[in-house]
Amino acid sequence: MSTNFANAPASPRLPLATAVLTAMAWVSGCATPECATPKYDEPECRVIAENEHARLQTSTGVEVRFLPAGARNLDPWDATGLVTAGPNGTVNARVAGLGSFTLALHRRPDGPDTLTLRLSNVDANAVVTVGPNAAATQLDPPPPGQTWRTIEVPLSDEPTFVEGILPCPSTYRLAVVSDIQTNPDQFRRIVQALGEEWRSEAAASEPLVGLVIPGDITDASRDEEFAQIHEILAGLPFPTAVTPGNHDIYRPDRPYFTRNFGPGNHEFTVCQTHVAMLDSGNGSLAASVRARLPELLDAGEAQFSLVGVHHPPYAGWTGSGWSREDQAAHLLTKDAIAGVDLVLAGHSHSLVEFPDVPVGDTTIREIIAGTAGANQGLGTPRYGYVRLTFSDRIDACFVEVVPPGYDGTTDDPPRMGYCP
Repeated sequence: MSTNFANAPASPRLPLATAVLTAMAWVSGCATPECATPKYDEPECRVIAENEHARLQTSTGVEVRFLPAGARNLDPWDATGLVTAGPNGTVNARVAGLGSFTLALHRRPDGPDTLTLRLSNVDANAVVTVGPNAAATQLDPPPPGQTWRTIEVPLSDEPTFVEGILPCPSTYRLAVVSDIQTNPDQFRRIVQALGEEWRSEAAASEPLVGLVIPGDITDASRDEEFAQIHEILAGLPFPTAVTPGNHDIYRPDRPYFTRNFGPGNHEFTVCQTHVAMLDSGNGSLAASVRARLPELLDAGEAQFSLVGVHHPPYAGWTGSGWSREDQAAHLLTKDAIAGVDLVLAGHSHSLVEFPDVPVGDTTIREIIAGTAGANQGLGTPRYGYVRLTFSDRIDACFVEVVPPGYDGTTDDPPRMGYCP
């Protein structure tokens, strides 16, 4: 890492909702306000939508909002999850990331004494506490492999916090795969293989703690496609972090991805790995997100730093995806300044590892894992997932999941070693 990168000043933390409003304040008074007529194929409109969907005011007067992990200040909120109204006054809260999270509940004075919360996309091994700041109670865990739980949350006049922290061993695993599109049946086989790995003997010492999907989980961004992916992912015994690809934003009249999976731009820390998920669905990042890159990429005390983005930010691979090549270069530069260890991408329906993408006087490692089921065209198809093992370094290998009628591996080796 070059000296000029290492000495770059850190940016102050700014909630994403505040950043969007600040950016909009600079617009001339004669201009049309951003997303006054929503077009959710525009990245800034999706940023606004993901902030709106990260909090909810119930009909009974309870506000539920996601906060940055560990936060206790109710003034801001953060797009780190999806909050929706459920039946009979229940509230659904889907955590967007892996690892730690914080959710705040605050009732008005005449509000109810309890609220039924369905919390989802949370590892069963996470330590979840509920209660006011000074009197939180640890909940009993759900059955092993169950990523959701229903909680009766007691409410008072002071804020109540639901917080989760995932304990981890020194060695752990993440899985990565992208580009499902027209082949959810093959993705279902991959999910079954992931479940088998989670239950394997090796999982006792190297647990598989999450799946990262850098986009294109649907083909035409229809609600029924998102519903099918939800149904498939329900078979996973660990949570999933997702950001949209171009196929997930094809219908601009509604924020379909956001309404199903929450934010496309978010960051989290799982075990000792920081992950920033960035929404490049239309081939660019929102201006408010580009302004926040130093914050989103800040790994803090984490040992490793990853970025998940649909379009590969690599010269020669970005022309068919990024609307502007300089945005890809800008992202890589910010990655280098932040000391990112690995960029995870999709879009190209292939399996490729670049060990040393040049960025100024340094390099960044990048993996394209577009192997979830989408048509790979000519050549040997590679369907499966990338396994990342974190210890004192990041090791990557490929787990092949063959489709029906496939007679096994061929003499054409993948561009990454098979997992043992």
